[in-house]
Amino acid sequence: MRNVLLASVVALAVLVSVGGREAKAADADWVAIQTPSQSELSGISCPDARTCYIVSGLYLSGGSGSLVKTTDGGDTFTLLSSPTLNPLHAISCPTVKTCYAAGDFGTFLKTTDGGVNWIETFLGNKGSPPQFADVLAIDEQKVLVVGRDGVFFRSEDGGATWGRPTIKTVADLTSVYFIDGSAGLLAGNGGVLLKTKDSGAIWEPLGALRSTAQLWSIKGNGTGTLYAVGDKVHKSTDGGETWTTLPTDLAKSFVDIATQGGSTAYVIANTNSILKTTDSGATWSADASLGNTFLRGIACPSTSHCLVLGSSGKVFRLGTPPAAVVTPPPAPPVVVVAPEPVPVPIVTPPMPVVTPPAFVATEPKTTSATASAQGSVSLNRTLKKGSRGEDVKKLQGLLAAVGLFSSSDIADTYGPMTVKAVGTFQEKYEIAVPSDAGYGQAGPKTRAKLIEAAQLEGRVEMTPENTPKTVKTTASVLTRQLKKGSTGIDVKRLQELLATDKDVYPEGEATGYFGSLTAKAVGRFQEKYDIAYPGDDGYGELGPKTRAKLKELSE
Repeated sequence: MRNVLLASVVALAVLVSVGGREAKAADADWVAIQTPSQSELSGISCPDARTCYIVSGLYLSGGSGSLVKTTDGGDTFTLLSSPTLNPLHAISCPTVKTCYAAGDFGTFLKTTDGGVNWIETFLGNKGSPPQFADVLAIDEQKVLVVGRDGVFFRSEDGGATWGRPTIKTVADLTSVYFIDGSAGLLAGNGGVLLKTKDSGAIWEPLGALRSTAQLWSIKGNGTGTLYAVGDKVHKSTDGGETWTTLPTDLAKSFVDIATQGGSTAYVIANTNSILKTTDSGATWSADASLGNTFLRGIACPSTSHCLVLGSSGKVFRLGTPPAAVVTPPPAPPVVVVAPEPVPVPIVTPPMPVVTPPAFVATEPKTTSATASAQGSVSLNRTLKKGSRGEDVKKLQGLLAAVGLFSSSDIADTYGPMTVKAVGTFQEKYEIAVPSDAGYGQAGPKTRAKLIEAAQLEGRVEMTPENTPKTVKTTASVLTRQLKKGSTGIDVKRLQELLATDKDVYPEGEATGYFGSLTAKAVGRFQEKYDIAYPGDDGYGELGPKTRAKLKELSE
């Protein structure tokens, strides 16, 4: 849950009337638990019933950032090592091992080992860094981050690269929620509400809540019911297309909401109270008033317990978490003891004297595929569908040598089977993909790699005509814009240049295909030389500035 400005504006007025008041009898059901953090807890994500991650920091107001984790439903908490003290406002964990967190100054964190180690990334412009309010991981790869002034980042590769979806608003964005893997909602100030049906690539505005002054949080119960809270509590049963305002006369403002089962939900009201419904919002009752504590986030990881986040590192728990699932040890293996064998006397007959024949030296057997690939292999033109000649047979022989073509089908015509075999080879060695112009054609890179692969199989020897000429690794061939999906000799030269710096391109693969590894390497190069950063236009792509720097370093 995002830390909202509401927590520092409305809260004062509320505390004047309730401050210092002792908890009601019902409050005793919410048990206070002190975490190792002393900060203002702000966001929670629970990937399973007993595991929850919590972050701290006040949205738009500051406060020290920290990371806390429980693996027993809140009985105990561990303070995790964080690479930053910047305020963190939201966290989203698609699995118990993988989590994403976001906060002030463009701060974005990721862990893939359950919080032991976190990778820190800064998104946006360092001169005017964004203030993030919410983060949501649809899965381990698709991640969305939103915040103040309409800032919005989206990644499809676990945060390695980022895009900026086009949305027609500059309002402060406060909450993002996905109904399933494709459909999601985005909410913000002034009743801003947008919907996507393609995992966040394209967003369309919805006008159903336009008259609402503020939306702080959107949550669902997993069975089709959605709740949106802010200055009121709203409910939708048609994926957010239409909304009904629910009767909530017990409070004037609402910060966050969590569902527990089909019809039960808890909502944080007036910053320090909790209201409850058991009939999908038709009626609400006061469930707790927690004195001077500011409440900023709530989650119900199971049908038996809920957690709400408070001030100074306090968590309040309702109910009891489910017991840990204990996996019984495997049954010991059954040992079958065989009876002792009865010795049987062995009688060895005399061996006949055999005169060996004279040794005759023979040549090793050569298959037709090997024969087609050996000796006079000379491929010096581009072969494609419809090509004919001895060099086509030589190409097919090489493909047969590496197991991609049947030696019985070798002929002098480049037909569909040859196209398919060459395409499979190109994909295997990342030379081309089906959408590329040269896919299925035996161009210079494909021929050279095929001869090399056949040589490694021990099926063919290189000839002077087949030996690729050594081309000096230079940036002079880099003359065009290169990005994901690009192919060519210039992509290979780019990869060779990047590979000279192991911190930038530790993999060092020079395939001629611009894939994810190359994009990451270009991004690291751009960051190292202050050219671009994650979220910037052109990050991870070879543009004019990046080319110029590469040329400068290679001269």
